[in-house]
Amino acid sequence: MSESVLRLENITMQFGGVVAINDLTMHIDQGEIVALIGPNGAGKTTAFNCVTGVYEPTNGAVYFHDKLIAAGHPQGKMKRMYAGTNADKFVGMKVSLTPDRITHMGIARTFQNIRLFKSQTAFENVLIATHLRRTSNIFTAAFHLNYKEEKRNRDRAMELLGIVGLADVAEEKATSLPYGMQRRLEIARALATQPTLLLLDEPAAGMNPQETIDLGLFIQRIKEKFGLTVFVIEHHMDLVMGISDRIYVVEFGKLIAEGTPHEIQNNQAVIDAYLGGNDE
Repeated sequence: MSESVLRLENITMQFGGVVAINDLTMHIDQGEIVALIGPNGAGKTTAFNCVTGVYEPTNGAVYFHDKLIAAGHPQGKMKRMYAGTNADKFVGMKVSLTPDRITHMGIARTFQNIRLFKSQTAFENVLIATHLRRTSNIFTAAFHLNYKEEKRNRDRAMELLGIVGLADVAEEKATSLPYGMQRRLEIARALATQPTLLLLDEPAAGMNPQETIDLGLFIQRIKEKFGLTVFVIEHHMDLVMGISDRIYVVEFGKLIAEGTPHEIQNNQAVIDAYLGGNDE
């Protein structure tokens, strides 16, 4: 039986009177590529934000390797100090981890709208992310006693740029790169944090058909190379159907279907809500 990497249990995310996610339950097992699809505004990115600590859910719980990383309740608020433990007794109280702690635990993500460090080079964008795993402190850094670790980080940054095909543009400003390269740079920066779970939010957005095909092969390649579990939001159905082990479908924040690509393609509720519609 596969190990569960991520579990969302009855997650609800409400903004005032708007319910963006409504009682969403799903799981992702070790080594899977799982896609989350649905029309624009269905709550997909909101689900990512609940997993990564950007939002604290109104209700429900998120577990990463069976450790509670987010929980909410419409009443009361608990200190975040209890999160990150196997503290099931705290479900029903707000005990969500901050995004930096969640990243340190091994969850990395890219964004629907690219969020690179605009004034930095491609190399610097990746190098900054390697510092998440640093072991040096203020003293060793001030006296340059961390030079071995810094060299390892720099070598690692260049290695990752090579893996994503950007070694030749390492010294280029991130924002001067073509759109497809910026997408790959975001993935390289995420990989630099040494994740076990990689969240990709519409990685093929803005790509042409050939770039989308290449991206699918790339995602499968890095999944195998780094031993990753991958959770992806995407509108390009050819990409989703080509790389996913399982697919979840949401509409208006509610889960309407779950299954293999073949099952989803033949699910009438999905066809009516999404695949057969005019959504972009």
